[in-house]
Amino acid sequence: MPYDAGLVARVEDVLATLGERTVRQRNVFGGRGFLASRSTFAIVFEEELIVKLPRPDYERCLALAGVRPFAPGDERPMTTWVVVSADVIAEDPELSDWLRLGLQAVRRGGRSASG
Repeated sequence: MPYDAGLVARVEDVLATLGERTVRQRNVFGGRGFLASRSTFAIVFEEELIVKLPRPDYERCLALAGVRPFAPGDERPMTTWVVVSADVIAEDPELSDWLRLGLQAVRRGGRSASG
């Protein structure tokens, strides 16, 4: 299963609640990516969420339970990208927090998976 359709629907609902009406979707890394403008800020992959973080938040977030560096194909981790496990985002308030961080990262001009 490349991505959990239920989690994609939850992400869509949370983004709508946050007032994010211009977010687009496309397939990224075998998952379902969410883009603000042309920059990917989150990817639903299986039952997890891959999120781009603002650089100052990266180390702090890596120290949290259920969060690990994103390393596609078990290669070198992508700087500022993390994988958030399903249990961490099981509730919408937590999912919302992670999506907000992703949006902050791309709106501050950080590099993303799409460019």
